[in-house]
Amino acid sequence: MRLRSLCEPAMAIMVLLGSTLTASAHDVWVTIAGEPAARRAIVNYGHPDDRPPAFADKVADLLIVTASGQKSLLDGIGSAAVNGLSVAQSKPFVDDGHALLAVRYDNGFWTKTAEGTYRNATRRFVSDAVDSLWSVKFAKALTGPEAPWQSVLGHDLEIVPLSDPDRTKPGQNLRVKVLFRGKPLAGAEVERGDGITAVPEKDIPRFKTDDEGVASVPIVGTGAHLLVIDHKVTPSAAPDQANSDLFNATLWFEVELRP
Repeated sequence: MRLRSLCEPAMAIMVLLGSTLTASAHDVWVTIAGEPAARRAIVNYGHPDDRPPAFADKVADLLIVTASGQKSLLDGIGSAAVNGLSVAQSKPFVDDGHALLAVRYDNGFWTKTAEGTYRNATRRFVSDAVDSLWSVKFAKALTGPEAPWQSVLGHDLEIVPLSDPDRTKPGQNLRVKVLFRGKPLAGAEVERGDGITAVPEKDIPRFKTDDEGVASVPIVGTGAHLLVIDHKVTPSAAPDQANSDLFNATLWFEVELRP
């Protein structure tokens, strides 16, 4: 039986940035809730021990991709409380259990002041900023096996599995390709941790992509999994407003115990 308490992933892969602006380093990931005939996409924001609200008006698009094509689920997305957490939630849709959900989330501009506080504003608006960046996030989720997991959606930063994650068994490795603007991202670190309990950074295993942007990630258990990676680019594409651009991508899926 597939797990459906999807705001509580049992296994996560995440990147924790030690030198990045704190608020902008939060992850965005998509999970699902409800029965197949009235499924909802849930947009989550933060980390296991730090869950600020996910804002519906920051979701630039929300797509469902199936074997027959894709359509938008953005109409009617709104704020909701799920398991006591503030999330963005889609209207109900029919899910055949073989779909890919995809989100683009604009986290905006962030500045760090001389006093060490953070503001969701551009450098032009915070005159004493000592650091600044633009933060944008991309998220994908699979609602079940045989979803179009191999789809390349053209996100600036994207995690593309090289086999069906939902068919991967504990003890096997899942190979994924990391793309940045359509090209393999070499030397990027994919980290594995627990999505519920905060793990010290030094204890999180790291899996680096090779020259072709491929990382091999061991799957060590069943249940929900979240793959996360960050990529920072300096200078920013908007240098009058930020010093750098921070890209974040996630991939959520579930692993079942199969014979």
